[in-house]
Amino acid sequence: MKKYILAWIACITASVVWVGAQTTSAVVAANTNLPAATNLLAVTNAAAQSTARTTAKTGGGYLGLIIWGVIIAAVFGFLWTKGYLVKIRNYVSETQEELRKCSWPTREELKGSTVVVMVTITLLGLFTVLVDWVLSNLMSVIT
Repeated sequence: MKKYILAWIACITASVVWVGAQTTSAVVAANTNLPAATNLLAVTNAAAQSTARTTAKTGGGYLGLIIWGVIIAAVFGFLWTKGYLVKIRNYVSETQEELRKCSWPTREELKGSTVVVMVTITLLGLFTVLVDWVLSNLMSVIT
């Protein structure tokens, strides 16, 4: 069990680092969109300035991601030591067991229920529009 949890934490941390790297690249790419008439030197200069701004904001790009990875690992470590992960696992397995016991509607029953709901919503909407129109005309006659 311990192996699986540690592997899961490693996967989450790697995903956070990858998403952060993609986000940083997207910010740099978005900040370098300049008009086509701009010469190559201006584009290069703007890209360098944009990269410097992004790097300055993010602390090198990966510092924030590393901090988030450590926070996530600490939260999972805490949950693991307190036994909450076992409780969550038991809850999910019991929920799956209960869902297997349910009797699910057939496709035809589902279509019939969907039609009933759509007709009911349409009738309720028409009733609301009609009452609104009547009250609006009544108020315009009164005032």
